[in-house]
Amino acid sequence: MKTLQEYLHPVDESMIHLHPNSIGNKVKLYWKNKLKENSIAIIGCPDLRGSLCSKEYSNIRLIRKELYELIWNDWDIDLYDLGDIAPGKDWEDTNFALQRVIEVLLKMKVFPIVLGGSISLNLSIYKALSKLDKPLNYTAIDSKIEINNSIEVNTDKNYLYQMMLQEPSLLFNFANIGYQSYFVSKPTLKILNSIDFEGYRLGDISENIKNSEPVFRSSDFIAINLDSIESIDGSLSSGSTPNGFTNREICTLTKYVGLSKQIKILGIFNFLGYSHNKMNEKLVSQMLWYFIEGKNQQQYYENEEYIKYIVLHEDKELIFLKDKYVDKWWLAVNFEYEKKSTFLVPCSEKDYKEALKGNIPERYWKTFKRFL
Repeated sequence: MKTLQEYLHPVDESMIHLHPNSIGNKVKLYWKNKLKENSIAIIGCPDLRGSLCSKEYSNIRLIRKELYELIWNDWDIDLYDLGDIAPGKDWEDTNFALQRVIEVLLKMKVFPIVLGGSISLNLSIYKALSKLDKPLNYTAIDSKIEINNSIEVNTDKNYLYQMMLQEPSLLFNFANIGYQSYFVSKPTLKILNSIDFEGYRLGDISENIKNSEPVFRSSDFIAINLDSIESIDGSLSSGSTPNGFTNREICTLTKYVGLSKQIKILGIFNFLGYSHNKMNEKLVSQMLWYFIEGKNQQQYYENEEYIKYIVLHEDKELIFLKDKYVDKWWLAVNFEYEKKSTFLVPCSEKDYKEALKGNIPERYWKTFKRFL
């Protein structure tokens, strides 16, 4: 069995050592430093073949160059750069190599950030996470929801379908943040709803972006498809469109991802790897900055002291919990037949206010049904 080093190609060190307060001056190179528990490890996986676009490989180096010029914000975090997974002779070879690398890092209790490359690489990430043998919540920030069962090879069009077919079935929940209605068919939404998965329209999230935070709080791994960001010139990603999240919105979402204590892996995918003015790579590097900023603030963002709110609804008693110090809410779902009778579901103040109007939050029903 190959070692971790044999799957990875080192990055060009000439762009790492920059001014004293930069991320480039603080990042540790894996081939020179031993990985520590609870650290963050950046991995490039530039293979785009699963995206079915004309370009086969992405230049992840461009993102690194911009990231390492940004300021290190006095973070109490160990950050490593593991280099890139070289694209295999076949698409399947790349997927296998990524799965093996993620498996090793999870065993070492290291947090991977995967820079890609096709979003269908998430199937390999899911397989690696499945080795933990625990139910998994997967969230995608994506303009599309595609559940295609007519393609055999793993692609952007069908990786979610293949994920759902894996045995043992560990996909407890899937949520899509920011889908655009003209890309998603009604039959697809019906399938999503029939299996109690979640889809949130771009307009609904943009109207109040804070409503996305509870979804991230209950996610084990999150994939950001750069197709979900507006790109007028179409150079950002393999499936760029003129509509999508603004640059500020996607950075806010990425910070919410960092604040989640449950998340184990972050992936940013479908980066094309070129722009005439460097704006694309600058954007992705700043998204990473906000993620690290959120990760560093985790210890201040969640406590175990709550204010309890009870809402009576016919024969039901809905119990909401609010963190005493920060604006975070949970909904308690009770199961009388389970040994652990209460399951805390991340929610928002909006859910609480809807309950006061007599509307039971959809999160309550979906959670209850999944345990039946």
